[in-house]
Amino acid sequence: MIPVLLWSFTAVHVGTAVAFFETGRFDPFLFLAALFLGTEVQGFVTHAMNEIYDWRSGTDPHGSARLLSGGSKVLNARLLTERGLWAIFGAASLAVMAVGLWVIVFRSPWMALFVIGGYVLGVAYTAPPFRLAYRPWVGEWVGGFLGVFLAGAGAYFIQTLTLSPLAVITATAHASTCVGMLLVHHYLDITADRAASPRKVTTVVHLGLRRSKSYATGLAILALALTALAGTSSWPLLLSLAPLGFVLHAHRRIRPGDLASVTAGEIRIIQGGIVAGLLASMVLAPFLFLPAILAVPAYTAHYWLATSPEMAARSREATPAKS
Repeated sequence: MIPVLLWSFTAVHVGTAVAFFETGRFDPFLFLAALFLGTEVQGFVTHAMNEIYDWRSGTDPHGSARLLSGGSKVLNARLLTERGLWAIFGAASLAVMAVGLWVIVFRSPWMALFVIGGYVLGVAYTAPPFRLAYRPWVGEWVGGFLGVFLAGAGAYFIQTLTLSPLAVITATAHASTCVGMLLVHHYLDITADRAASPRKVTTVVHLGLRRSKSYATGLAILALALTALAGTSSWPLLLSLAPLGFVLHAHRRIRPGDLASVTAGEIRIIQGGIVAGLLASMVLAPFLFLPAILAVPAYTAHYWLATSPEMAARSREATPAKS
């Protein structure tokens, strides 16, 4: 839930809010369709594939110390089996296909670029033969950045049937924040990823921790700069500068090899990214307050469950679940 809130949930809100600000158009059913497609592709299609293939390669069950990374721990904790994950993937794929076909047929054939593009990138992120996440640079830019960009730009396009410079800038800024978070997410995975088979050569593995931190910090600066530029056209986006500054500060303070520092820093980056996007969205389009505020109980529930002593104990067992 937490990564979905930062990536697709917030991206769709920002894209929808910018569309309303620029054109005055808002169709609640199209908004719900965009929100469903974005969160379903990321939350179930992409993550189901990620759980299966990161488990098989050995990076997720590796015994290195990490809390937020290393998968969702559903296989470690025996909450699901591989068969269950395949069932989730299949059901989610059918749901995306149904809603995606509806928006393509009844809204615009161009929606296929966003729907099919996002779905293919989600599957290719971990599944063979592409395994984008297992390759440096490609994982975060083709799989991560482009996926978030399509969610934000697609939310704008589904309302307006066009794209504006402001829509592109805001989608790029948010995607930059998300990619910076993804790099931090991989800091503590470096030992497990190096030991995986096939070896998971993320950008962090490729660059090393010190240079990866500089890279992630640069992405946070890029997000700030793009948001400031967007704010010249739409002043409510300037409200995002404070939480994005908080994100930049968190990047600078992180000690990449330290469990407590990385965990705390990643949480701050996620929180700052969510607040930056949703705060501006609610000012640009006040009616988005209700769906945006749902992020608070969703975030709280996931954080409470994921950090509970029982889940921590079960996930540490790291014993493969039977299919």
